[in-house]
Amino acid sequence: MSWSSSWLTGSQGKIPAISSASSTPLGNPVVKRSDKMPPSSFPVVLLHGSPFERGRVHGLYFAGQIRTAIRQMKRRHGTSAFRDAEGRAAQSWELLATLAPAVLLELKGLAEGCGCSLHDLYLHSSFEFFLGQPATGCSAIALRGAKGAIVGQNWDAPPSTASDLAVFVHTGPAGFERAVVASVGMLGWVGCNQAGVALVNNDLMLDAAPTGLPSQVVRRLVLDQSNVKAALDTLTSVPHMSGRSYLLGDADGNVAAVEVSPSTGARQLEGQVLVHTNHALATDVQAVEDGETLRSTYPSSFRRLDALRRAISDTTNVAGAARVLSDTEGMPEAVSKDVSVREKTQTVFSVIFDCGARELHLCAGRPDIGSYSTYQLAPLASHQSHRHDQTTLRAALLESGLRGHRSRVPDVKVGRR
Repeated sequence: MSWSSSWLTGSQGKIPAISSASSTPLGNPVVKRSDKMPPSSFPVVLLHGSPFERGRVHGLYFAGQIRTAIRQMKRRHGTSAFRDAEGRAAQSWELLATLAPAVLLELKGLAEGCGCSLHDLYLHSSFEFFLGQPATGCSAIALRGAKGAIVGQNWDAPPSTASDLAVFVHTGPAGFERAVVASVGMLGWVGCNQAGVALVNNDLMLDAAPTGLPSQVVRRLVLDQSNVKAALDTLTSVPHMSGRSYLLGDADGNVAAVEVSPSTGARQLEGQVLVHTNHALATDVQAVEDGETLRSTYPSSFRRLDALRRAISDTTNVAGAARVLSDTEGMPEAVSKDVSVREKTQTVFSVIFDCGARELHLCAGRPDIGSYSTYQLAPLASHQSHRHDQTTLRAALLESGLRGHRSRVPDVKVGRR
């Protein structure tokens, strides 16, 4: 495990900023992978403007990947299952428009940018509409640091998912809003916002509901909040479609762990040092857990939780969190996970949010053998103005340490397919 002072290890060159309100790109916002790039790098996209404008640029620059992902989604589920999922999504549409109008606008922009159906894109971000869930087991922690909460997670998934991951930095009229790690064409897996609120989450094998809000929409609603208390209120008030645990932290050092399901609602777990994997811990939530599916999908969950509890003792900072997430006890089914006979997933990325310092630490792949790169969000958050032009955005990104790679995406005119 090693560290890099810039977010993209070995990066240099122009900063990939763009104002999506402009008819001509202000640079190349996306960094593509190449064989010459270090394995610890992620594409980074700065999205500026209204929710619709941000979605449009996201869709424009990842159009090919998004269209491919949607074709694969339809082929994977088959015609009948896809039609059933469309029916469930239709029941959720009014809830989306009412409770998350900004998310709906972003999806509309995404559809225009990539040339895909709006409904297909909603399904792309909403695995809950399909029967059965993808195997994306994770190990997560949250604790109170010296100057704010420390929140982290190893995101475990099939190795093939790595090629579609990117980091999206959202800025609006008032400046920096949020940074999320997401698969292209989706809303986000984990993230943090300008107020210092951070969110990570784990899949749980609980009951499901035919309608409600998909978890990626819920995550974005949580990242609209100013502190952990407001985030908890959001998780308590929205209708959930499936089981999930959320670990939260904020700049004041508050942390929380919540398990949600359609039947139990939100159940908060006690503690100031919190760990979670892929099985329920609250007694009433355990009552609706599908034990057989849990044992077949995430047999390592109990072992990983025990390892987290042992490793996290006396942890109070980012370095300690990185040590915990790099634990290899029980390898390959460890906290820092590799593919095993029983579980075809590995740690695709590891992320740590320092909420007080407004820093994001990101490692692509297993942290025990990879390196974390640091992205300082505070310089972006301090550039609060009613209008961000190209110079201001680039200056803020320079201050944050974000750089672009030598390998860059060719210029593409807005509106081109």
